[in-house]
Amino acid sequence: MLPAHLRLAELYHTQSAGPLTLEHAVELQQCLQINARYCSDTLELRQLSNLATATQDIGWLSELRIREKALRLTGRAPTL
Repeated sequence: MLPAHLRLAELYHTQSAGPLTLEHAVELQQCLQINARYCSDTLELRQLSNLATATQDIGWLSELRIREKALRLTGRAPTL
């Protein structure tokens, strides 16, 4: 889980208590943007991993797993 996901949960609970301040609203949008990018990158890597598995390309699959792990830890998938 990324720090942005934790903050997104905090902002959700803050919003349930009443309207967000302008600063919180901006922060919410930033967290949503980070989450959308994270989801998109995760989906792309999963699709590529499925393709690597289908073609039995073990080297490529290994590279993709490294990228997936980096994505989970940092929120960004490095290009290899």
